[in-house]
Amino acid sequence: MTDNTLSVQGRQIPYELKILSIYDLRYYAENPRINYIISTHDGEVTQEIIEQKLLALDTTKDLVRDIEENQGLIEEVLVIGDEVVEGNTRLAVYRRLAKKHPNDPRWKTIPAKVLSSEIRPQELFFILGTLHIKGKNEWSAYEKAAYIYRMVRELDYSPQDVAKQLGHQAGTVEAMLKSYETMRDIYLPQATKDSDDFETQDALRKYSYFEAFYRQKDLALRARETPLFVEEFCEWVIADVFPKADSVRTELPKILNNKRASRTFYALVDTEPEAAFEEAELVLHESKPEQMDPFYMGVKEFRDLLQNASVEEIKADLEADGPRAKACRDQLKRCHKELVRFCHLLGLE
Repeated sequence: MTDNTLSVQGRQIPYELKILSIYDLRYYAENPRINYIISTHDGEVTQEIIEQKLLALDTTKDLVRDIEENQGLIEEVLVIGDEVVEGNTRLAVYRRLAKKHPNDPRWKTIPAKVLSSEIRPQELFFILGTLHIKGKNEWSAYEKAAYIYRMVRELDYSPQDVAKQLGHQAGTVEAMLKSYETMRDIYLPQATKDSDDFETQDALRKYSYFEAFYRQKDLALRARETPLFVEEFCEWVIADVFPKADSVRTELPKILNNKRASRTFYALVDTEPEAAFEEAELVLHESKPEQMDPFYMGVKEFRDLLQNASVEEIKADLEADGPRAKACRDQLKRCHKELVRFCHLLGLE
């Protein structure tokens, strides 16, 4: 019996520190990173396929150099039975280095924490989430969403429980679930058709576009009411219509809610997808500058501030005694003076 334990959700999970042969270990297909890299693979997922796809990742290539230069691992892999539940990339790196240095014994074994096989699935996923979402070894955004999907859809956690564990808002978790499902079911099958591993990696990096989509309330509502709109959005992401993910959140709703801008966007998006967004922005800028231009956005905010202000409360502030009332009066007088001066310069008197 080992004295080493991990404290997980109120339970003490025993583990042993061991040095294991890299050839006696298996990749853990349920690990979110593995799930991430094999999500578009057609056919049977074998241990060889998993290793091949792990080694094709840019992050793995970087890790090969780091571990080789360090001449070993800083942190052990986590093992249950013969499966590496955490540290699959490190196992792949060791196998690559063992082939590169066949006479060097240090790459033939790997340090491991061997966890008790009595650990529950919820506890294992809690460990993985703590390490890779709240910890230093962060997963990609898509990997995080895959992890959250399994927690909610397969392990029956509520979005509220997952949000609490990971330090997110429940609404963010809901958006991540929808983003993952849309990518898995609609976007990835289209985006990765006839793609190699590098093109697939690029497609998976577009996850942020989908989270921006579902976290924007107008777009999320449109998606619920019109499922075809989700398919359209997937096609736009594939065609690189948007210059960056933030454009989906900040500009796309404004374009779609403006008749002229929306008409321009839809007229071009199928034939000239690279120009559709920019041209629609120009139309929007012309018809509603307060939605695009920082200056006019500020003017609108100032106008709204005045329209929504309580005249009686402000008047009472100005008529009171003391230094605060004087400062308030001076501030409004300076504002009035500057506005009169600016309008005079523009010929708006």
